[in-house]
This record gives sequence, structure tokens and C-alpha cells, in this order.
Amino acid sequence: MKVHGLGRSRCLPSAGVAFRLALGVIAALVETAHVGAQIGPVPANPAAHSVIAGRDLSHVRVLFGGDTNYGESYQDHSAKRGGANILSENGYDYCIANLSRLLDSVDYRVLNLETPLTLHHEGALKGKAYLHYSDPIKLPEIFGRYGPTAYSLANNHTLDQGVPGLEDTFSALAAAKSKWFGAGENLVEASKPLLQKFQIGKSSVTLAVFGAFEYRRSYDEKFHFYASADHPGTATVDAQAAREAIAKLHNEVPDAFIVYFVHCGENYRWKTAEQEVTVHALKEAGADLVVCSGAHMMQEIEYDGRGWIFYGIGNFLFNAPGRYAANDAAPYSLPLVVDFSMKDGRLQTSLRVYPIVSDNMITNYQPRLVTETELSSVDALLAEKSSWDTQTRAAVKRGSDHTGPFLEFITPQTRSAERKPAE
Repeated sequence: MKVHGLGRSRCLPSAGVAFRLALGVIAALVETAHVGAQIGPVPANPAAHSVIAGRDLSHVRVLFGGDTNYGESYQDHSAKRGGANILSENGYDYCIANLSRLLDSVDYRVLNLETPLTLHHEGALKGKAYLHYSDPIKLPEIFGRYGPTAYSLANNHTLDQGVPGLEDTFSALAAAKSKWFGAGENLVEASKPLLQKFQIGKSSVTLAVFGAFEYRRSYDEKFHFYASADHPGTATVDAQAAREAIAKLHNEVPDAFIVYFVHCGENYRWKTAEQEVTVHALKEAGADLVVCSGAHMMQEIEYDGRGWIFYGIGNFLFNAPGRYAANDAAPYSLPLVVDFSMKDGRLQTSLRVYPIVSDNMITNYQPRLVTETELSSVDALLAEKSSWDTQTRAAVKRGSDHTGPFLEFITPQTRSAERKPAE
């Protein structure tokens, strides 16, 4: 697996991008009475949020949410055809109402932002289906209400509005004081991990999250999605580069807990053979945890002898009609919460998914946590599709807390995952 697309000429943003985006910012500020920073062209990724301590000082909880898109492109298309525009009719808060408890229950949030944040709607990429765009003010403002949020831009929609749309996205996130990773002005920037330090008691841990979008030839040769030395774009999967980056990071940040957040797989399908190769290569490279999204549905969960692999956590909030029924796909997704805590001076990690119903034809564009009955269906389906043996089956525990029903993934046999933290 290699990084492709090196040496391509850099595409410059069209004239007036920053001016048009600034006009949109002003209009949105007037509409929402939100006071924010003026957006300028191509800002630097802001520094990491300050050191974060959990509300419970002995725990820090981090949410990994899957594909996230308010779906203006879908809703506008629906309205033009005489249908409903769920955002115009009900507002942006309507769609996220049932996820608020989950978002509010954690100390940090990492989402796969599967759309550019831009006023460009014209579709710069000819021949590509499903060209997305989303409001550059409303989306980051809504998620930012819940606390610090970071976004992966390593996916197959980040450049749907071309390089100008990507640079508008950088500007929008910078104005919202949000971090991003997985895309950049060049390959070096796109390959940098998100780094966020957390305080747990008297010790600390640094969360390091690399973003990567699986290699697809058409996205390289036709749509020019991947970053190179002189071209903006997304990071792709390179196992050797991952190995070197992880080793370097461990030398520089000894307390780093390293996650690879990968966009891969086929829509509304269980895992592919290519996914298996990709995630196992990244685990071999030294990642502590591999989390994937991109299929719009939950996919298998595997224990590989060293840790858990989440092949697909599905959607978080994705305002498209979806094709679950047409593909006989499970209507569930798996937001993942990683809990960092201390025990006897050692760092422990706990992994819980809080399954949600993500089929908008069932929820009317209000994804929600599953019921206890639905949790049983999720549990049984994951066990079947993931081919859990007896030990693995016993290491998956059902439960419910103030957030909602969950599945917890502990380590088979030893029942713990421990690491010496930094002092």
C-alpha cells in the first residue's frame, strides 16, 4: 500500500472564494445572532485544545462518531423535486435532538466530516455522483455547543467542491476553533495526526488520531482527492509510512494512545477483503486501535489478539434518504466511546459502542439510541457476522447507563487493557 498522486500540480482556489464565504458568514451570523471569528483564506490548523480533564477527574471519555453530514445537498434536491426539506421545515436542531445525550456525555468528540463546509454548490467535479456541501457556520457551531470537537477530513466527499471547497472547510473549522486532520494543503499536512492531551488524576495521556482514506484509483486519477507534495487533498493508507510515523510519535510523545480513523469499505455492505488487509496492516504498524467508517452501516468487530478492530461504525448524523432497505442492510450504526481511566497507577481503556438507528426512513431524520430489544438484534448480528468464538463472545458485555444501551468490549481472558502512563 503506497501513497499515490505525488507530483501533481497544485490547484489554486478560484477568485473571490474568501469574499463569498465571508458574505455567507455575515449572513449566517445575522440569522443566528452568533458572534464568531471572520473567516479568511486557508488558515493554519489551530493548535490543539488545551489540556482536557474529564468531568470525573479519574476518567476521560472520547466519542468517535461515523459519517457526519447535515445533507443540505440531499435536502435541496428533494425540495427542487417537490419533496420535503427537513432542514428548512424543522431546523438543524431537530436532526440532532436524540443524539444530544450522547454528545454531552463525553469530554471530547471526533467525527468523520463527510462533506465540505462551503457556499460552493455548483459541483466542481464532473462525473462524480453525490456531490455534497454543508453550511460553514451551522454545522461546526452545533457540534461545538457540546464541547471540543475534532473532524476527520479523510474521506470521499471532502473535495466534492474542489480545492476551493476544501479551503473553505479549513476556514470554517478554524473560525469555529475546531481541529481537523486527514487532509491538508499538502501531503505533510494531511498526514499529521490530531494530538490532544488529557489529564487523568496526576497522570496524562495524549490521544493521537491519524486520518486516512483508502486508495481508489478514480479518486486519484479522475477527481484528484489525494494530497501530494504540492497539491491539497486527503491522506491515504500507507502501512510503511504509518509504521514510521507511529515509531516517531512514540519517541516524541511516550504517553500517546494511537488511533487510525480510516474511511473505507463499500456502501451498505459488510467488510471487504481489502478492509481486512488495510486494518491488519495498520495494527501491525503499531496502532493501538483501528476505527473505520464509510459504509453508512455498522460492520464487523474483531479481536485480533492485541486489541479490538471496528471495521465500520457507520453514520453518526447523515441527512440522506439512505439505501438501507434497498440493500437489505442493518439500519444501525455504532458510535464508539473510549474511556481512559487510571487504576493502581496504570492507564486503562474501556471501549463501548452506543448503537443508534441510523436509517432516516425509520427515524424521520432523527437518529436515536436503540431500544433494549434493538440492542439484542445488534448484538446477535455482530456476533454472527464477526464470527465470534466462545472467548470473544464472552468478552462482549451488554449494559445500559445514563446515556443509553451499550455493548462493552473487554479483552478476552485477561479482561483488561493496561498501559503505563506519562507522569
